[in-house]
Amino acid sequence: MAVLAQHPSRHVWDFWYYFDPQSKLFHIFYLNADRVLVSSEQHHYAACVGHATTTDFVTIDWGDEGSLDLLKPPPEHWANTCIWSGDIIKTQNSYLMFYTSRDRHQDDSMTQSIGVAYTSDLFSNQWHFFDTQIKPKYFYQTRSIADDLTIHAWRDPFLFRHRASRQIFMLASAKALHGPTGKCGVVALLQAADDNFAQAARGDSTWQYGSPLVEPGNYSEMEVPQLYQQAEGGYELVFSCWAKYDFSTVTGGEGGFQGITVPPLWTEGGNGRSAREGHRNPLPLASQAIHVLAPETQGLYACRIVPELGGEIIGFDIQTGGIRRSGVRTNLAPMDRDFSDLAI
Repeated sequence: MAVLAQHPSRHVWDFWYYFDPQSKLFHIFYLNADRVLVSSEQHHYAACVGHATTTDFVTIDWGDEGSLDLLKPPPEHWANTCIWSGDIIKTQNSYLMFYTSRDRHQDDSMTQSIGVAYTSDLFSNQWHFFDTQIKPKYFYQTRSIADDLTIHAWRDPFLFRHRASRQIFMLASAKALHGPTGKCGVVALLQAADDNFAQAARGDSTWQYGSPLVEPGNYSEMEVPQLYQQAEGGYELVFSCWAKYDFSTVTGGEGGFQGITVPPLWTEGGNGRSAREGHRNPLPLASQAIHVLAPETQGLYACRIVPELGGEIIGFDIQTGGIRRSGVRTNLAPMDRDFSDLAI
């Protein structure tokens, strides 16, 4: 199956979703803009976040005009530019949206941060904003650098948890503080304890920053990172990279949607609880199994694995926009993304 679902009036690209197990409904959140902006690449700087629903990613209910632009930070909020890709989770008393934005008054206006918004009802289209601003630091570039091939990267959050150690992890697309110019794209790793998650989400306490989960030294960007469980018990990190920014000899510079086998982020302790390994050095790419899941030539980008559909690869259509099922099933299983026992 390779089915394209296009919005009737808007150009649609990156998306993320929440699956409601009771209603069997996918709540899709997607970037959208006027189609006339695409040819000049200006749609990125006019991005809105829309809300749609579907049961199968084939027939999509795009909602009405009020569903096209949900996330509108209040005046004087740091997120005073457009919103970029994020993640959505359900907690005990709300839904949390982790999103990417920028402050037009900071640096060259391209410096990115991660913020948090919340709502009690996904159908209300009413979102409220915490002051949370999760910034890059320690191991990660804090702003764009001269001669780099792409703009600053600190975006595309993806959350999961490890209950045995009572830890919550967040991945993000980032750039290493040190590394070859133009090839320093990495996947950042942050964490917060269960007991501290509410404060971290509200911006009342800081996240713990780990060294990059992977630091290949062959990509300008590693976008929209996600982590899944393999059938044999390992873990699969997936990400997207345009072919022109893929310098890996392993992939042949194919770009597109790629996967890397990674070790667990925790080790089992003698007391039966797990503990983070600490600030260990990321493994070099040669020691990891990397493979291309969907090369750029297949016309999909910013793909996501959808475990509820057999781990199918679904992304946005590079040529036309819109969300497209690939028909390719990976059988990858989700990480633990159930936060319903935690109140914010």
